[in-house]
Amino acid sequence: MTIQQLIEQLPLQLLTTQLNVNGSFHDVYTSDLLSAALAKVTEDHVWVTVQVHQNILGVASIKQAAAIILSENLMPDKDLVSKAQEKGIVILLSPYTSFETSGMLYNMLKEEKNGNK
Repeated sequence: MTIQQLIEQLPLQLLTTQLNVNGSFHDVYTSDLLSAALAKVTEDHVWVTVQVHQNILGVASIKQAAAIILSENLMPDKDLVSKAQEKGIVILLSPYTSFETSGMLYNMLKEEKNGNK
């Protein structure tokens, strides 16, 4: 599934509007603990978190995450968005809790997998 398809299927707001959203992902990792995300996120993951500080960019950059979804409409400051664009990290905003966002993503990926069989 591509980030663009994700944006179209869920009511997500793209904060890093200058970035390409044609990249794909195949899994989701949800955690607010940076060390856990650092251990588990890979380049084919979308990472769901409520963290809105600069350190999320470091983790996403090191792990080459496909995107970060900030849940609960927790808006980061303009500096974080600007730095994310510079680093090529897609940031999306979800109005739902991390649990709800992750559940919807799980169902979407499951449907995609079952449809490809």
